[in-house]
Amino acid sequence: MTQLALCHMLLNLIDRWRHISEALAKWLHWIVALCFLVAYVSVYARHWVIADDTPASSLALQLHVTFGLSVFVWVILRLYWKFTNPTPSLPPMPHWQVHTSHAMHWVLYFFMFAMPISGWFGFGGSTNYVLFSIPTFRETGLGQGLLNLFGTDWSNWEQGWDFFHKQISGAALLWVLILIHAGAGFYHHFVQKDSVLARMMLGKKARRLEAERSQT
Repeated sequence: MTQLALCHMLLNLIDRWRHISEALAKWLHWIVALCFLVAYVSVYARHWVIADDTPASSLALQLHVTFGLSVFVWVILRLYWKFTNPTPSLPPMPHWQVHTSHAMHWVLYFFMFAMPISGWFGFGGSTNYVLFSIPTFRETGLGQGLLNLFGTDWSNWEQGWDFFHKQISGAALLWVLILIHAGAGFYHHFVQKDSVLARMMLGKKARRLEAERSQT
């Protein structure tokens, strides 16, 4: 095998790995989004549609906690992949948009950790994943240790975390952040017509669109 052929093969392998890396990052992004969507739909259906103290209500609650707590794991994988693989550079845009984009992403990462953690801290039941279950926080050694450390009981502890999880973040603040995040993507796609949103979409059409807009 000649050196030229070897270099060509190596470049092909690098290019293939780049596509795999970008595809996995996209899948992790949309898996997290799907978990948030299921968690929100199930909990609002439980409050607004499903009757209390019914099997459907219990199922909706389990969907909420299982998908919500799963966000924690998927975000860890997402961050690991982000820090161990190159991130595609942003298309040309004003510096304030670049800085705002980075800031928004880290704020969202904070809430992607804060929401499942605060939900688990304030949830009085176990989280059932069929093959295994996660006990309620107060039944763990960590839970007992923190309750003793702060000299509080479960009622006061739960009330504080529930207030953050349900009233501050879940009912208002996170919705605003998600709308800003999605709105910025649509603004780039339809107004600035760059590749910001296209590069997070899945499929061959998305890759062609990303390539086309990256060249303009």
